[in-house]
Amino acid sequence: MTPFLTAWWRMTVADCKVKLENRADFGLIIAGMFFTSVASGATLYLMLGQGGSIAGYSRYELLFMQGFMFLAYVFESSCCNAMYMLETWLKNGNFIRYYLRPVHPLQMLVLERFHPQGLVVAATGLAFCGFALANLPGVFGPAFVLQMVLLLPLAAIVLNAINQMAIASCFFLGEYFPVFHTVGKLTDMSRYPFELFPRIARGAFMLLPLAGIVWWPCQVLLKGQPLLPVLGAMTLIAGGSVLLLMWLWRAGMRRYAGAGG
Repeated sequence: MTPFLTAWWRMTVADCKVKLENRADFGLIIAGMFFTSVASGATLYLMLGQGGSIAGYSRYELLFMQGFMFLAYVFESSCCNAMYMLETWLKNGNFIRYYLRPVHPLQMLVLERFHPQGLVVAATGLAFCGFALANLPGVFGPAFVLQMVLLLPLAAIVLNAINQMAIASCFFLGEYFPVFHTVGKLTDMSRYPFELFPRIARGAFMLLPLAGIVWWPCQVLLKGQPLLPVLGAMTLIAGGSVLLLMWLWRAGMRRYAGAGG
């Protein structure tokens, strides 16, 4: 494993250098992502006013949920950009090279490329959460940090697994964009309190399970729900999401191999 990690680290450094050579393009991408994120948070902040709330959540709690979503997205933004190339690799035959490696193709897809935009996503998420917590007295403390450390990785796993399942739809449909676009809209809504949505939509979000990205963790972090039941449920959701993703990949790879590449 050590030689593999060493090689991946060298590839990551080289990939970052290549991306940063075109600084204007990289800067525009980062600026667009940053200002779009800030605009969404500012809209909530200004719309609610100092004493306003939505579904029992203050504007600072809503900002924290936005920031938590950004932090959950950091892993995917940093390390999983190669998954967007899956459709191209399937169509041009390059996916065959993954079969010839001693590591599972899904793991190779995750580790293939690193993108420094994840650092900006992390900074944005930390800024949102920090600003919100500074205005939520009595929330931040040692217990809060422990809960955050336990719940955030599980939320990141759920979000990444859902998005990779959407990408893997190209094994069966030939392209992933329609499914990924639809799933992206749904995951984007998961950053808001589920109390906002009708009961049917809430039930659907629970089953998908979009509740495991932001809503359940924030019930513990912001609303004082006991940690252990939510941690147990989140662990089952994360594990189930990964197993479902692996099953979907195996089914897709069998179909791809059966079609002769």
